[in-house]
Amino acid sequence: MKGWATRPSILRVGTRSVIKPFLHPTTGALNLAASVGGTAVYLDNFAISALATGDATLRKRFVAAIDNGADLIFSIAHAIELPNSITVKAFLDELGDHWYPIEMVIQKVLDREDAGNPPDRCCFDEDLLKAYFANSTCDYVSGSQKVIDLSAGAFRLGAFIDWLEPRRHGHIALCRALDDVLNDGIDRLRAKAKRQPTWLDAVLPQFPFNPSRRVRFAYVNFLRALILDRGYQLKKGDGVDFHHAVLASALASYATLDKGWKRRVETLPRPNKVPRIFYEPEIPEMIAAIETQVAHIGNLGKS
Repeated sequence: MKGWATRPSILRVGTRSVIKPFLHPTTGALNLAASVGGTAVYLDNFAISALATGDATLRKRFVAAIDNGADLIFSIAHAIELPNSITVKAFLDELGDHWYPIEMVIQKVLDREDAGNPPDRCCFDEDLLKAYFANSTCDYVSGSQKVIDLSAGAFRLGAFIDWLEPRRHGHIALCRALDDVLNDGIDRLRAKAKRQPTWLDAVLPQFPFNPSRRVRFAYVNFLRALILDRGYQLKKGDGVDFHHAVLASALASYATLDKGWKRRVETLPRPNKVPRIFYEPEIPEMIAAIETQVAHIGNLGKS
């Protein structure tokens, strides 16, 4: 088989179990490992909401695909924008622990990638999981007779959103700061590129695809696209959308983004190995593609 439907996840580092917590036998310190089992799915928030509240059959098929071998890529950027509703949390809880927590701040991912770290270490937000776990077990002190739960249920996404709720304000402020940095930076760089037509290629040349520098590839070329597209007026939320687009195109096997970012991904320099991007009307098509790949990987495992 050829094409997007057989593209494996670059985050695959072992078994299917996505989040594996364990305590040091002597110190009791928490350690966390995470992996994606072969098919990584990045959903923008419109797709999460659509699957949570829309067609029940599509929701059931997506959950089944996750159960059968796909995994969801998820970050704080998702959680702070999602409604803290019973329906959304119930849908996320149905996915179990088959999700992979990634960094919200792209610069951290770029720095790790530049240092030569593999993709699973570049984007894994271990500090976030440790903070969540420490908070949920703060009452489990010696003599409390409480047993720390290290099962899949301890890392339900619905519970994670509940934990984040009182911290949402600070993270929203960070998102607004991302907007300001992107908007101010692009306006300034557009003006300079207009005054000096050769400046952009000299200072920020097109970055060729490199399997070890996937995030840098997406980041640089999306910046170039925004600088060159003077007809596009940046708006509130574009800082987070930029984050979604960079990490989705760099890390996922399949992803949903809005139509404008889908177009930008499709115009990234070729050859490359970016995933197929779907926008809202194409969610059924995306689920069918995920089902096909999961079945294909399952059949390979049986042969």
